[in-house]
Amino acid sequence: MSNDLPTPDYARNMRIIAHCDQGGRPDGVQIMVHRGYAYIGHMFSKGFSVIDVRDAKRPRAVNYLPAPPNTWNIHLQTHDDLLLVINAKDMFAAAEFADEKAYYKGQLGTVVGTAEKKSAARDWTAGLAVYDISQPASPRRIGFRASARGRALLDPRHECRRRRDAVMARHQPLRIAPRDH
Repeated sequence: MSNDLPTPDYARNMRIIAHCDQGGRPDGVQIMVHRGYAYIGHMFSKGFSVIDVRDAKRPRAVNYLPAPPNTWNIHLQTHDDLLLVINAKDMFAAAEFADEKAYYKGQLGTVVGTAEKKSAARDWTAGLAVYDISQPASPRRIGFRASARGRALLDPRHECRRRRDAVMARHQPLRIAPRDH
């Protein structure tokens, strides 16, 4: 192991072989590795990074796609040449949570204003973005489905699977329609 790699505090039967600062965005929260590229959602950097990990000893950041304003991309999923990315309200940037304790009190939908249908415009984006990753280093957005009433998707894993299956069944240009409630 190189001297410039961190030494883990706790490790059993593992060793660090490389390190990548994710293009200066060390706040990765979810990672999906697909065909030699890691797609990493960010909580504070608001977007997702693409890391070339084909050479595990030399990972390198190759792309970063920012999220819309006041939005984070903390859940993502890959399947074949699709990357599904959840857009949700950036809770830490929200004024409602200036005091972090507010996040853990009351019902979240009531606090952030998504529990009831409102006519007021919101300053963030909620829904499912679909990217073509046939060119892994250069994801290309091919669709977006806004979530109902502006709420973040309740179960991103289920929604991603459902959307993936619908997209795969079509094999045509992607058109995402609202889901029924």
